[in-house]
Amino acid sequence: MNRFQSMLGKNINPAVPALLAVLMCLLAASCKREVTTVPANPLTTEAYVWQAPGRPEVQEAVGRAEGAIGRLQFRAAELRWRENRFEVEEVIRQRLPVPGCGLVVRVGQSAAALDWSAAQCEDLEEVVASLAALGPSEIQLDYDCPQRRLGVYRRLLARVRKAAEGVPVVPTALPSWLAEKEFAELARESPGYVVQVHSLTLPRTPDDPVVLLDPDLARGAVAKAAAIGVPFRVAMPTYGCEVWFDRNGKVIDVISEDLPPEGVTPAKRSYAYVDPAIGAKLVAEWMQSPPVNLTGIIWYRLPISTDRRNWPWQTLEKVSRGEVPTADVRVERKVNGRAGDVTILNQGSAPVRLPERVIARGAIVAADAVGGYRLEKGGRETVFRFGGAEWSWIEPGERVIVGWITSRDKDASITLEIE
Repeated sequence: MNRFQSMLGKNINPAVPALLAVLMCLLAASCKREVTTVPANPLTTEAYVWQAPGRPEVQEAVGRAEGAIGRLQFRAAELRWRENRFEVEEVIRQRLPVPGCGLVVRVGQSAAALDWSAAQCEDLEEVVASLAALGPSEIQLDYDCPQRRLGVYRRLLARVRKAAEGVPVVPTALPSWLAEKEFAELARESPGYVVQVHSLTLPRTPDDPVVLLDPDLARGAVAKAAAIGVPFRVAMPTYGCEVWFDRNGKVIDVISEDLPPEGVTPAKRSYAYVDPAIGAKLVAEWMQSPPVNLTGIIWYRLPISTDRRNWPWQTLEKVSRGEVPTADVRVERKVNGRAGDVTILNQGSAPVRLPERVIARGAIVAADAVGGYRLEKGGRETVFRFGGAEWSWIEPGERVIVGWITSRDKDASITLEIE
């Protein structure tokens, strides 16, 4: 006798318990709450403008950004601690470059040892108050505070927020901060923050690679930021840099913005450029499965026509949509009679490193290299080899002449190959 028969009587039909069990399962299923997935808001797209906004080429780029970039963040002021006071560089005064833009105040690492007393805060508070009066959408404070002093930074931020009089003050953050309890508290006191996943890992020797964006570290930083519970954006790199070394192999300078300093000649240079494919794959991942609390991406920095160490527009436009730009580098010879220039052409949509070697074969009677290339001859090959003493990327649509060739006669067959 089963349990149901014991409870309901010996003469109960054996099929009844089974029927009751089925009905109970159906009833339970009908009472389950329907699960729905709420789509995440699309990630916003922003860009930093680091050059002075009054320059014509910057104004041109800002105009082009309208409709393509959701919001621009302009570098507005920079403060560097000198002995017992701040040296203040004010880039923006009187009015906003663009209505609704954000402003960025950078505090140099020279302030890292400050206790941020009332007297030490005065210059920064004054700068923030004057910028807040212009009516920006927010003020970002870009300060690489030493990790062990995040508690002191919280006090500084409190004073800066008071000076901003209601304009949101948003700190930028280094990935190394995200595991710190002090940072979680700092973040929760803020309207949001920006995680800078771009960083420079200095090479130990001139032959070591220069890393500007590590995708695994970027993913890890975003995962940690998502767990804090505060809205955040991610600052992603678009730039390249030069690392200068002295004769002993020691780093003496890093140049990533505008022109290198005058009067200094390095013994050796190393070059790096952020791979657009890495950025595009990260963006695609985050667009398809947005991490919790991630609201947008800020690109560092806006393409400017005179800024050769930065992605051009067509590259940024593709990467910001999560699309990998194409690479298409070709070599050709423009012939005029028996002579002709050997030219590298980038027909893709991303910057591409100049080929290390361009090999010419055929009935060549004379040749020479130009620019960053030098000529090597061996057997039936004429080789144009890149020397690496200058910026080595070719932009989309750009042509670079590597040398010239004179053939035995105008109908001679010359083949070209790149490596």
